[in-house]
Amino acid sequence: MQAIPQYLLELNPEQREAALATEGPVLVLAGAGSGKTRTLVYRIRYLIEDKGINPRAILAVTFTNKAAAEMRERVAKMVGRTAKGVTLSTFHSLGARLLRDYGDRLGMPKDFTIYPTSDQVQAIKRIVAEEVHISATVGEDTFDFKKVLFTIGDWKNRLITPEQAAVEVAEGQIRGDRRDDYAVLAADVYPRYEQTLRAAGACDFDDLLVLPVKLLREHMDVREKLWKRWRYLMVDEYQDTNGAQFEMARLMAGPLKNLCVVGDDDQSIYAWRGADVTNILDFERHYPGARVVILEENYRSTQRILEAANGVIANNTTRKAKTLRTGNAIGPKIDYWLMEEHGVKSAEELEAEMIAREIGIRAPLEKLTRGDFAVLYRTNLQAKPIEEALRAANIPYRVIGGQSFFDRKEVADLVAYLRVIVNPRDEVSLRRIINYPTRGIGRTTLLKLIDAARAAQQPLYETLKRVDTIEGVTRGTGEAVRSFVEMMEEMRLEFHATQAAIEHGITTQRTLVGFVRELVKRVRLEDAVRADNAKSEKAAAVRVEILREFVEGVGRFEERTWAERPPLDEEDDWNPPALRTFLERVSLTDDDDRKEKEEENPDLVTLMTMHSAKGLEFPHVFIVGLEEEILPHSRSMSASAAAEADAEESWQKFELNGGTDPIAEERRLFYVGITRARHRLTLSGCATRRSRENVKPRKPSRFLSEISPDLLDQRAGALTRQSSLSPEESQNFRKNLFADLRKQLQGGG
Repeated sequence: MQAIPQYLLELNPEQREAALATEGPVLVLAGAGSGKTRTLVYRIRYLIEDKGINPRAILAVTFTNKAAAEMRERVAKMVGRTAKGVTLSTFHSLGARLLRDYGDRLGMPKDFTIYPTSDQVQAIKRIVAEEVHISATVGEDTFDFKKVLFTIGDWKNRLITPEQAAVEVAEGQIRGDRRDDYAVLAADVYPRYEQTLRAAGACDFDDLLVLPVKLLREHMDVREKLWKRWRYLMVDEYQDTNGAQFEMARLMAGPLKNLCVVGDDDQSIYAWRGADVTNILDFERHYPGARVVILEENYRSTQRILEAANGVIANNTTRKAKTLRTGNAIGPKIDYWLMEEHGVKSAEELEAEMIAREIGIRAPLEKLTRGDFAVLYRTNLQAKPIEEALRAANIPYRVIGGQSFFDRKEVADLVAYLRVIVNPRDEVSLRRIINYPTRGIGRTTLLKLIDAARAAQQPLYETLKRVDTIEGVTRGTGEAVRSFVEMMEEMRLEFHATQAAIEHGITTQRTLVGFVRELVKRVRLEDAVRADNAKSEKAAAVRVEILREFVEGVGRFEERTWAERPPLDEEDDWNPPALRTFLERVSLTDDDDRKEKEEENPDLVTLMTMHSAKGLEFPHVFIVGLEEEILPHSRSMSASAAAEADAEESWQKFELNGGTDPIAEERRLFYVGITRARHRLTLSGCATRRSRENVKPRKPSRFLSEISPDLLDQRAGALTRQSSLSPEESQNFRKNLFADLRKQLQGGG
C-alpha cells in the first residue's frame, strides 16, 4: 500500500480521504467552516506531486473571482511555479474562454461584447418600445423590465429556448395575474432579444453558460479536445449550480468522469437566481458509484453556536444528513433580545440602539476592532435604523451591496466607447455614446438612423457612415454624425495600431492605458463629467477621480498580464494584454470584487444581507429581525405572495427548480447567518413594528423555537441601560476602557 504523503497528515481524516479520492466521480459534502478550500488545495497538490498529473490537465471552477483568486494564491504558495498551469476559473469566465476559442462554430465573433445587466435592460426596453409595439413610456410605467429580464434569464438557466418558452407559457395555467403578464411579455421579447444580441455580436451573462453547453452538445471534436486537455475537473459550491452549469460540468467531465464536486446542500440559498439544490442532492443518481466524503468538523465557531445551527437545520427534511462538530471552546450563550416599544421610540429603533450599545461595550471588553462585528438582515430595508443608531453612537460602518463601481455613469460611458471601438456592432453601447458628450444628435435623428439600419439589414454603425443618404436628417445633424464617425474611426485605427504593437512586444511607445487616456482626452469625457455635476464642485471632482481610477485600472491590468507571462514553452494559455480581455473582466466582475474598496479599511462595522454574508466570518455577528414575515420572509410563506416579489432581490419565484420548499430555503439562510459567527452570536426581533402611523404586533420567527432554550440568554422587554454583561465582564470592561483612554491621552493611539 502506498504511503500517505507527509503533508496530507496535516489534514483531518475526512479531508485527507477527499484529497486522496482522485479517480471517478466524488462528492465532498463540506459543512460550514470545515476547511473545504484547504481540502481542494491539498487535493491539487496531491494530483501534481504524487500522481504526476500535468497541472494543465487540472480545472477547478468556482463561483466568484475572489474565490478563484484565493485558491490560485494558495495553490501557488503550496505547489510553486508549476501551479500556474492549473486552470482556476469561475463558470462564467470559463464559458467566455470557450466562446473566444470555439465560438465561431456558433457564429460568435471573437470580439463579442458581454452585456452587463444595465445594457440588457436597455436592449429589452428598446425591443418593447420598437418591436413589441408597447411604448417605452407606457412600458416603464406598466412593466419592470428587470422582471422581464429575470424571467428570460430563468429560462436560459434551465436551458429553455425561446420556442420552448413560448410553448411553456401557452400551455401554462394563465390566470391573468401580474406574474403571467410578465411571462407573456417575456415570451414575446425572448426571441427578439436573442436576435438583438447576435446581431450586435454580443451575449449576456446567461449566454456564457448556455452557449458553451450548446457548443459542447453539438460539436464532438470540441468536447474531445477539452477532455484531452482537462482530465481532472473540480467544482466548488456545487449546491449553487443551475441547470446550465450542471450540464456544462457533466459535458466537460467526459467519459473519465473525474469530477469532484464540493458543496453543502444546507447552504443552498440562491434558488431565486436559478440555483437548483437537487443537483447536489441527486449527485449519486447522476453519477452512479460516486464516492461520498462528509466533512463535519468545524474550525470556525464555538460549540454553542454549532449546536444552535445543527438544531435549526435538522428541521429540513430533504437534506444530506450531517452534524457539525468542533474542538473549539463551548463559548458564551447566544443572546436573544425581544424589543418592545418604549415611549416615543419604536421597537426597531431600540433594536438598532441595542446593537450600537453592544458594539460599544464588546469592542473594548473583548479587545476587538469594529471590523470584527457584522450585522446581518434579511432585506436591505432593515439597514436604515441600524445605520442611524451607529451614526448617533459615532461608530463607523460600511454597507455591503452598494452601487457597483462599473455601474457608475462616468465609468459606464467610457466602457461604452471602448466597446464600440472593439466591436462596432454593439448597438446598445453605440446608442449610449452617440450623443454623449452632447454633439447635436437627438432622439428623432437616432430613430431615423435606426429605422434605416433595420431597412438595410445592416449594423447601426455602418448606417452612420452613410448618413448623407438617410432621408430626413438635416445638414447640421448629418455633419455631427460624420464628425462622430470620423473621430471613432481615427480612434479605432489608433487602437488597432496599439494592439498590434503590444502583440509584437513593442510597448515602449504604445500601451493600452496610453490609448485609453488619449480617448478620454479626445472625447473630452472629463469636461462632460464636470458639466453633468456643475451644481457641486465636490461631486464633480469625485466623479472625475472615479473616471481616472478606471483608466489607471487599465494600466494595472497590463502590468499584471505581463508579470504573469510564463516561460516561452508554456505560453499556450497566455496572451499579451488585450482591450477585449480587459472589457471581458470588467463585465465578469462579481459582487466580491466590488467589495475590495470597501474592505480597505478593516475598522468598520459591516452591515449586509445574509445572502451577501455567505463565505464570510466574523467574531461577533448580530442577526436582526427574527420575526415571521421577515425571516422567514412573507414571500416564502404564501405561494400567492411569492408571485408579487418586490424589487429588492429581483423578481423571485420560489417554486422554481422542481418545487423548492421556500421555508426550507429560508431556514438554510438562517443557518448560513448563524454559522458566520466565530465567538459570539446575538439574535434580535421586535414585538411590534411601526408601519406609517400604525403599530403592528409581530410574531417571533418559527426558527427561534428550533434552538434549544439552554443555548439562549433571552432578554425581553423595553430597552434599559442594562447590557448583556456579567458582573465580571462589567469589571473587565471598565478596566479595558480606562486603559485605552490612558493610552490615548499619552499619545499611544
